[in-house]
Amino acid sequence: MRSELRSWWADLAQTARGLRELARPRRDEATDDHETLLERTQRLVERLHPPRMRLRLVERIAETPTACTLRFERTDGPLPPFRPGQYVSLSLRIGEVATTRPYSISSAPGNAQLDLTLKLKPGGFASPYLFAEVRPGWEVSASGPAGSFVFEPLCDRGELVFFAGGSGITPFMSMLRHFTRVGFPSRVLLLYGSRRADDVLFGAELEQLRAAHRALEVVSVISEPDEGHRGPTGLLGAEVIARYVSDVASKTFLVCGPEGMNRHVESALRSLGVPAHKVRRESFGPPSDVTAESDWPPTVTAAQEFTIEVEGRGSFATHAGETLLSALERHGVAVPSICRTGGCADCRLRLLQGRVYVLPGAGVRESDRAAGIIHSCVSYAISDVRVATDR
Repeated sequence: MRSELRSWWADLAQTARGLRELARPRRDEATDDHETLLERTQRLVERLHPPRMRLRLVERIAETPTACTLRFERTDGPLPPFRPGQYVSLSLRIGEVATTRPYSISSAPGNAQLDLTLKLKPGGFASPYLFAEVRPGWEVSASGPAGSFVFEPLCDRGELVFFAGGSGITPFMSMLRHFTRVGFPSRVLLLYGSRRADDVLFGAELEQLRAAHRALEVVSVISEPDEGHRGPTGLLGAEVIARYVSDVASKTFLVCGPEGMNRHVESALRSLGVPAHKVRRESFGPPSDVTAESDWPPTVTAAQEFTIEVEGRGSFATHAGETLLSALERHGVAVPSICRTGGCADCRLRLLQGRVYVLPGAGVRESDRAAGIIHSCVSYAISDVRVATDR
């Protein structure tokens, strides 16, 4: 591992010297040829930003009865640098289905190991497998760190307000753990919503951080409190914001949690006059019931069946409440995917025929829309469709 790190620094130093030499060549010094410099630069980029990593589970930490942290080490090189708030996507094979799942990194940058904290989703597909089947020694292929849900010191001015719901606390834990090492950039208010008190993740550590750092305030809000519970209750929304956030104009807001909570918080912030550029959000997968979306076609039910024809690959049936990506994976059609929330564009398909419903806010470029490109992770068949995977 140390030799790998030394090699990183050597490549970095050599690349920097080569770039300087190309910019200001000197006759008395030998310089690398252009191709050698490009090769070294590409090698350095791949080490700093690997497209894939091989991870081995070294520890499984129970956080709550329904949540755990999976602690990994990388087996094919040192962990690459990442920004607090980013995620990695695990490539899983569950039975006969090959799928991916993105999980936010909960550990701070600079650790020798990588922590992913996940919550068991009743009726889910991947989380029950990860809870029941994986043990230390299990190995998995993962993407390199990705995502843009990060603290931006150049533009995130003023105090920071974090809204976390359930396992949406994980990217904020990476940020807070990082801040404890490098210093808090400003005052930070964490408003953390959980269903019950025993659902609170990292409760003891958050209390320790709050006690040790005057810049941090932590408010835990319970939506379904037990009898005798002391502390704030209800949902994260306008009432909680009004109680704990004094001046919205001078703050930056980061929101991460279930889709319903995200929208509820964003609506409350809009009603208080917070401009859109002061609010950033991270979503964990598609909504549990897409038919509850306000613009979902009222004549289509979640259980309604349609046929998906994949050009050159055959056809199969799906139901309207399932994303095209999940349907394709279930039927053995491999589609690259990382974020599964419409942001990374890895899962793009060409829609050749038929109609799909696309979740609001999906990051589809206008040029892609014009070319009939859709993101399969946030697209639902609302008629028989024909698609192509070659894009």
